[in-house]
Amino acid sequence: MKTHKRTLLLSLAIGALLAAGSLLAVPPGPIPFATYDSNGDGRVSADEFYAARNARIGERAREGRLMRNLGNAPAFEAFDGDRDGYLSENELLKGQLSQTRQQLNRPMAPKGGANRQAAGFADFDSNGDGVVTAEEFARTRAARQGEKAAQGYPMRNAGSAPGFESFDANGDGRLTPEEFVPGRRF
Repeated sequence: MKTHKRTLLLSLAIGALLAAGSLLAVPPGPIPFATYDSNGDGRVSADEFYAARNARIGERAREGRLMRNLGNAPAFEAFDGDRDGYLSENELLKGQLSQTRQQLNRPMAPKGGANRQAAGFADFDSNGDGVVTAEEFARTRAARQGEKAAQGYPMRNAGSAPGFESFDANGDGRLTPEEFVPGRRF
């Protein structure tokens, strides 16, 4: 009987710790007005606005989340509709709603990122002879991956990308334009 009580108490304690940890985690969605209004005066100054935003960014960075579109975050002034130097709860909510609508109306980017361009046959045919050899393929792929990594793109699945052989349909060691599939990730 003592073992069951201990197990039950241990289970409850672990559950309580997990619940407490989830309460401390950064909630999804917009930052609530009360979080911005750190001094509780019913309005948000530019300093409070940026302090709350920077705290959220820091927390998400510690969690290892990607920081997409961080440079596109609106400035305090974009939310301050009456230009009085403070945000009311209504101004903040209106600005957050506007931001959400802009994100929802933004056209979907092709898989792999908005700024990535699919490689064309000419990109891989470095000597212009009309075929892509295994060496040209490997060299061009490595250069493209290096450029993407330098631009900050995550390089997930780069190690499991299909090899030259999977594109060489007839197995002759050369890719022709017909074997080259436009838009396929190389």
